Amino acid sequence: MATVDARGLAEQLKSNQISNLYYLYGSDVLQVEQCTKKILKKLTGETDSDAVTKLNGQNLNLSELADEAELCPMFAEYNCILIHDCNLESLREDARKQLMEIVASLPDSTVLIFYITGFDIYGGKTGKNKKPTPKNKTLADYAAKHGTACCLETKTPAVMATEIIAAAKKRGCDMERGAAQLLAVQCGCQSLAVSQELGKLCAFADGGTITEALVRDMVVPQLETTVYALTKAVIRRKQADAMRAVDELLSLRVEMPYLMATLSGCFIDLQRAAAAKISGKTTQDMTSDFAYRFGFHVDNAFQDSTGRTVESISACLKLLCDAEKRLHSEAVNERVLFEQTIVRMLQQS
Repeated sequence: MATVDARGLAEQLKSNQISNLYYLYGSDVLQVEQCTKKILKKLTGETDSDAVTKLNGQNLNLSELADEAELCPMFAEYNCILIHDCNLESLREDARKQLMEIVASLPDSTVLIFYITGFDIYGGKTGKNKKPTPKNKTLADYAAKHGTACCLETKTPAVMATEIIAAAKKRGCDMERGAAQLLAVQCGCQSLAVSQELGKLCAFADGGTITEALVRDMVVPQLETTVYALTKAVIRRKQADAMRAVDELLSLRVEMPYLMATLSGCFIDLQRAAAAKISGKTTQDMTSDFAYRFGFHVDNAFQDSTGRTVESISACLKLLCDAEKRLHSEAVNERVLFEQTIVRMLQQS
């Protein structure tokens, strides 16, 4: 059928468009789990039915899968098979070929559901144009063409804020819209993190109002949020704010290559925005030209790049590139290297 998001999947299920093959993945793992349950409820009437055959994708027995796929349903309309975390990158070539043969020959009465929540299907890649790793993408593309692939990425803060306010109300609390948007940003718009933090906030508020101040006091920002704060501090030459963000990032104990890559991504956004403004381009042009999923990334980059030249931003990117090279080629103190790099970036004119 196609690659859809959560809304597209809901519309398919509501109109009784059932696929024999589903592949659900994305960076928002809670949405992946929720959408998987919606499919199961549509097929069996329950979100966790004993009638569903559940297989562990990390240790998948392909002979067992082939046998299960050929079974005829006895007391249900569909023979439903659920496979969790099947990483095609870890399978041998003959096993991948056998799996694809099974997928390609599913009987009409069998519905096979792959869902991914336990490993990074993007292989560590970040940014707006990230794709599943090649072998996993093969299955996702096949599902998109012959069944339904469902990609579940994070929502914008504005969209998520509405959902957060509604969820808080169900828990007996009022919530300021600004507080809801701040919570979404602090949690990197990750549904699972938002749900966990909202539970804490509602318990603390105990039927009262959740304010921005309460969110700031109780919610620890996610990696991307703190990286953005660091980027903003560097670009505005605010050394105290920058070093405070550095301390927060280092306390998260994130692997340094990933941290460097995330910071580089922010500066690439700034460089694109600065170049776009010189060329007389708009935020809409930049969003379209570079296939940004969320416009607020572009809006922030246009705003934050004001007052800095393309050359100064490029110099910061070069410092990050040089630091990454040293990180991979020398025995260095990662913390010292990161701090020194940020100080040098702050000194760029």
